[in-house]
Amino acid sequence: MPDPFAGPIGVDMPVAEVMRRWPESVAVFLGRRMACPGCPMAPFTTLAEAARSYAIDAEDLIGDLRAVLPFGEAGSQP
Repeated sequence: MPDPFAGPIGVDMPVAEVMRRWPESVAVFLGRRMACPGCPMAPFTTLAEAARSYAIDAEDLIGDLRAVLPFGEAGSQP
């Protein structure tokens, strides 16, 4: 099971920062029917808080977000 605190995306990161650094992450939030893109609270809400608000497992959300990162940023190996 991946460590939700390790890697470039962690549970304590603000949602807005994730979307700013990795625009491809927006598709993950929308795919999970989360209103994070465009939400005025995104700069102040961590991934853990957003997951809890939508009754989503934070580790599952982190895993989905890491899966869309450009090659190498998620610690991927060829």
